[in-house]
Amino acid sequence: MQVKTGKGTISLWVVMAIWSLSLAVDLPGLAVTPIEGSLRSIFPDVTDFKIQLLTVLPNVVIIPFVLLSGKLSETKHKIAVITAGTVLYIVAGAWSIFSNSLTSLIWLSCLLGAGCGLILPFSTGLIADVFTGKYRMKQMGIISAIGNIALVGATFVVGFLAAKSWHLPFLVYLIPLISLILIPFLKKIPQSDYNTAAADSDSSASTAAPAAGTTAANAAKTAAPAATAVPAVDEDGFSTKGQKVSGGFYVGRTIWLLLAYFFFVFATSIPAYYLPNLMPEYHMSTEEVSTVTSLFYLAMFAIGLILNPTLKAFKKFSFILAGGLVLGGLVMFVVTKSMGLFVVASLLVGLGNGLAQPIFYDKATELVVNKSKATLSLAYLQVANYVAISLVPVITNLFMSIFNNHSNIFPFVMITVMTAIVMIFIIIRLNHFTFGIKPAYYE
Repeated sequence: MQVKTGKGTISLWVVMAIWSLSLAVDLPGLAVTPIEGSLRSIFPDVTDFKIQLLTVLPNVVIIPFVLLSGKLSETKHKIAVITAGTVLYIVAGAWSIFSNSLTSLIWLSCLLGAGCGLILPFSTGLIADVFTGKYRMKQMGIISAIGNIALVGATFVVGFLAAKSWHLPFLVYLIPLISLILIPFLKKIPQSDYNTAAADSDSSASTAAPAAGTTAANAAKTAAPAATAVPAVDEDGFSTKGQKVSGGFYVGRTIWLLLAYFFFVFATSIPAYYLPNLMPEYHMSTEEVSTVTSLFYLAMFAIGLILNPTLKAFKKFSFILAGGLVLGGLVMFVVTKSMGLFVVASLLVGLGNGLAQPIFYDKATELVVNKSKATLSLAYLQVANYVAISLVPVITNLFMSIFNNHSNIFPFVMITVMTAIVMIFIIIRLNHFTFGIKPAYYE
């Protein structure tokens, strides 16, 4: 079976190999969550801080390795980097299953973060390489859906395994074995689809080669503009007029998009952090908290599968829809005290985030003048993601101190007000690059 790419077609096996990279990128730290209590009993002499490191360190280590992977994506060794990251991930997971030392588990969590960081930019970067236009947007929705449904499924599996033995949850870190088996199919991606600095350099050299009878000076004059040429309109139809370029990136676009994505991640991470404190206040169980959290990822999965039809239906108002859904869900978290409405609130926030996330991924590929840097730009976006997640408690605690309010409802009130303000920016900049939706996304 062949899959349309916007440039031609490609084997379904190749597409499945690309999809497989999204299966495990959100899992680091997941295996530890249900066994934290058990670890305190098994290792009574260790501090809570050491146990918390098992969930925190992978996300911290991911950040520099995401940047390293993004930089390596400009070379001709993309598959080698993916393979190295996958092997590191699997080794860390397998070793964790048999480890009986908390110290070794901490070091292995760092190795896990390194492996995940090397894989992460390519889960979206290869989509940017292979697909274009509405086909790329569709694939961005699919890989977002795959990552979220894998997280939901793995959460339930980890909980089940934790009841059997504290070692078994680490089995979830062997999911990248699927990617390792499918990696050989990535070699079937047409070489012309691999955006690399070397390829672009070769192309430029070829273009700049002087014709017979042309002097070196004239050739240099002809070649110079080509090296710095910036298209008047990008691939998605947005004007690049007046955009300052530095290091191959549109500076203004990059800053605005990273800030916007940072905020969306920050806002939609608040429920996951603070619902375990808020819902028990209303006499709800841990199982009910887990259900509400899982439904958030399930909603992201669902909207990812129907991304293109949704964009086609709402067109330029798609980001207003995304922001409105998130805002509506956050308002419900503030005012409700019933399980049913908590479920609805979680679904709304999940749908809004699930709609926005793949659009951000796609837009990241248009932050660059040189397409060899597309995966690097996606790496920057992933860094914004992990920094936002890491700063949720820091920023929230800062506002709690400023307003001298440490109630369980305060984080939801705070982020609801912030989101309402951001909605104004979305409306004002609806026709600009960051929040604009052009027909190229869905037609």
